[in-house]
Amino acid sequence: MNVTETFLLAATMSAPAFFDLLGLAAFGVIFVAVVNELTASSNGKVFFDKYAQQSATMGLLLMTVSLAALTAAGFVAVSRMPRLAQWLVDPASPFIHFYAATGLGLVLGIPYVLTWRKMRSAKGVHMAFGFGAGLALLAAVSCCVAALYMLGTAAGGDAMTFTAGRLPLAADSLLWPMAAQYVLLAIGSGAGLSLVYLVLRRNKDDFGRDYYKFSLPLAAKWAAFGVLLHLMCQGWLYALLPQEARTLVMNTGMVCAWGSAVLAGLICCGLWALLSGCKAPMRMKWIAFVGAALLWVMLSLNITVSMGLLSMLQ
Repeated sequence: MNVTETFLLAATMSAPAFFDLLGLAAFGVIFVAVVNELTASSNGKVFFDKYAQQSATMGLLLMTVSLAALTAAGFVAVSRMPRLAQWLVDPASPFIHFYAATGLGLVLGIPYVLTWRKMRSAKGVHMAFGFGAGLALLAAVSCCVAALYMLGTAAGGDAMTFTAGRLPLAADSLLWPMAAQYVLLAIGSGAGLSLVYLVLRRNKDDFGRDYYKFSLPLAAKWAAFGVLLHLMCQGWLYALLPQEARTLVMNTGMVCAWGSAVLAGLICCGLWALLSGCKAPMRMKWIAFVGAALLWVMLSLNITVSMGLLSMLQ
C-alpha cells in the first residue's frame, strides 16, 4: 500500500479503534488502581486511595461499554463471515484463553470495585481481589493478542477455517513484543483516560483542590510510564522483523503510519510530562482531552501497522 491507502485504512480503523481504546483502558486501569491502593496502605496518603477508587470505578464503566461493543462486533462479524465462528467458539480456539482470563478478571474485579467502602477494614483481602483482577485482565490482553496473531498469520485461503496450532513462542517471535506493547498500552491508556474521567467528575466527586493537584499529575505519570514502555516495544518489534519485512515496511506507506504512531505517542508523553510538573493542573485540563484523542489516533495507526505486519507473515 502507498501512503494514501495506508492512511485511508487507518481512518477506516478509527471507529473500531475507539472501542479498542476503551477496552484496553478498562483492562489496564484495575492494575493501576490496585498498585495505588497498595501505595496508600503503605505510606498512609489517602489521595492515592481516592485516585485508585475513582480509576477503578471508571474501569468498570468502560468494561461494560467495551464488552457490549465487543459482543455486538462479534455477532456482526460472524453474520458476515460464518466460518469465523469456528475461531471464536471452538473449544480448542486460542480465543478461549481470552474468555477465561476476562471472566476471571470480572469475577474478581466487580467485587473489588463495588466493595471499596465496605472492605476498608479488610484492605488485604480487598487488594488481593484487585491484584487478581488486574493481573487476569492484563493476561486477557496478551491472550487476545496471541489469538489475533494466530488468526492474522493463518494461511490466506484457510484463515477462516480454524485449525488448532501452537503459539509461536520462540525467543525471536514477533508475538512477544506485540503482546507486551498492548499490555503496556492498556496500562497507559487506563491512566490516560482516567485523566479525562477525573476532569469530567470534578463537580460531582469534588475532593478538594489539593486532591486534583495531586491526582492529575499522578495519573499523567502513570500514562507516560505505560506509553513510553509501549513505544520501546515498537523498537523491539522492528528489530525482530525479518530483513524482507523491514524492506517492505520502509518501501510502503507503513513507514509513515508507524512513524506517525510513534510521534503521536511521544507527543502524548510530552503533554503528560508538562501536566505532571504543573503546579495548577486543573488549568491545564485540556491536556487530558488532547492526550486521549492522540491515544485514539495512535491506536488506529498501530492497528493498521499490525495488520500489515501480520499479512507479511502469512
